[in-house]
Amino acid sequence: MNGKALDNFIGLYLPTAQHMQLSVKSYDGKSLRLHAPLGPSINDKLTAFGGSIYCVAVMACWGMTYLRCVDYGLDPDIVVAEASIEYLKPIPDDIIAQSLVADERDWQRFFQHFEARGRAKINLCSEIKVNGEVAVRFKGLYAIVGVKQA
Repeated sequence: MNGKALDNFIGLYLPTAQHMQLSVKSYDGKSLRLHAPLGPSINDKLTAFGGSIYCVAVMACWGMTYLRCVDYGLDPDIVVAEASIEYLKPIPDDIIAQSLVADERDWQRFFQHFEARGRAKINLCSEIKVNGEVAVRFKGLYAIVGVKQA
């Protein structure tokens, strides 16, 4: 259980995330924290660009889905089926998004549904905090639509 698989995936397949220098800060099987330095994402107000904030928030949940699938033994094809974001405060520093802990029963249902149908969906949330206060709330519906064949 480590985030190396996600860092490797970003390095191979996600040029936008590479440009943003997105990396795994921590992963413990229940939550994922991603980090992107402010520099590549700074806007004219000297805060993080909204699109970059969105990318890190969506990737915290996408990455959580990806890593849980890898831990389960899958090489998944994952898409974001629905998403919404609330920008509550500007981000004047590095962007650090954390996926919120999902109920373990939701993960069990997710994998059971995948085993039965070859597809599954799960709702996940992430947050970005500034000085201990929530600055961004993100919600997304993530779907595993298949697995890559070796």
